[in-house]
Amino acid sequence: MIRSLLRELTGKVRRIEYCAMSVDLVSTCKGIVRVGSMPDVVKFMGEHGFREEIVVVPAWEVSMAGDNRTGEEFILWQDQMRGGRLKEYVGLKHDVRQLEHNLDRIFPYFFDDRNLSVVRKDWLGNWFHSNIADPCCKFGGVEICCADNDVVISEDGELIYRRSDFAPAYNSDKEVEAVLESVVRDGKAREFLEVVPIGCGNGVVGTVANSIVRFGEYVIWIDPCGYPAKTLARHGIHWDDVTHYLFTHNHEDHVQGFTACLERARRHGRKLNMIIADSVFRVMKELYAPLFPDLENYVQRFSLKPGTALFLGAVKIESRWNHHILPYGSIGLKISAGGNCFGYSGDTKYDEAINKILNRPELDAQWFADCDLVFHEIEFDNPDSVHSHWKQVAALQSRIRGKVLGYHCPHLGCPSFPLAEEGRSYTLKDLF
Repeated sequence: MIRSLLRELTGKVRRIEYCAMSVDLVSTCKGIVRVGSMPDVVKFMGEHGFREEIVVVPAWEVSMAGDNRTGEEFILWQDQMRGGRLKEYVGLKHDVRQLEHNLDRIFPYFFDDRNLSVVRKDWLGNWFHSNIADPCCKFGGVEICCADNDVVISEDGELIYRRSDFAPAYNSDKEVEAVLESVVRDGKAREFLEVVPIGCGNGVVGTVANSIVRFGEYVIWIDPCGYPAKTLARHGIHWDDVTHYLFTHNHEDHVQGFTACLERARRHGRKLNMIIADSVFRVMKELYAPLFPDLENYVQRFSLKPGTALFLGAVKIESRWNHHILPYGSIGLKISAGGNCFGYSGDTKYDEAINKILNRPELDAQWFADCDLVFHEIEFDNPDSVHSHWKQVAALQSRIRGKVLGYHCPHLGCPSFPLAEEGRSYTLKDLF
């Protein structure tokens, strides 16, 4: 698990920091007040034993380390799973409504009771309560004021926190550049497909949830995770060596790195090469428009069309629509080059009984029949979850010749099914 740093700023204020991003936690008589967000914030808070009752939503900001909103989807997801209480969100009307809108586009969707179709739940109203600070909002003796791009928290009339008084001493962009200076660039063309599972997943535990795929001069990062410079550097990969970014769907754990990647492209006056389905891109463009109103000026888009192959030079990318819980779709992949094929399930509910009912051949195991290596998302604990239970994936393995490794799950020392190892380089020519 990634370890973050907990700092005590005063007797009532603590700060969680990781890779030039932070959130402040203020102790009050009404419980913990969290100011801001960050990718994987739910994991970092759990790491230090915090649970907030109130969240202050500041203006949306972005740097090359990430943005200060990504994190809320899985905060609410965990509350929903634990049966937690309604959480209070405080901020200026524009900021709170914007966050609520973005969550509303993603958070409430789930499977029906038979795991056959996507339905919309009432979860957002159950777990998210907005409080407009105009410019202040009170919770008993606790007053929270948001004005002039600042956050002020008082308790029984006594000031206990002013955000501007606790400005971070670091410059996030400079820290990113410092990280990149420590990594050697790798311009070597690959003669065979090479895959490196990398990155952190669902905001709750450390897990492989994305991968780097290399062939020739192409370096494709599937679902770039949060803190891109730092995450890649841990495995000796320079962020600027990535040539293309492929997004499978809009869930937070698969787009955490998007804002940082796009901000780096904008700062350096270049385009971000995005490989993405049209419906997924439309939602991303809408959600991130407040940060990037000129988003398309910094994007070179390569459209994934399931059933139709996309070519990047000698690299062939085939895609399918998965069986997952977003109405905008989730993509599965086959990437072929140099005589080998790599399969990537993406988030999907692989279940042979469900597949028979859906009658979609592309969801069958045989879709991966020509793959030498498959990374398949996997779930160990709950056969009825929205992800693929390991016994179903074991059945898939028995029906295809290629090697299948599980990913998108907590790391286990002795798993029931073999898992992809984070940071290990899989060169497909060496598998057989």
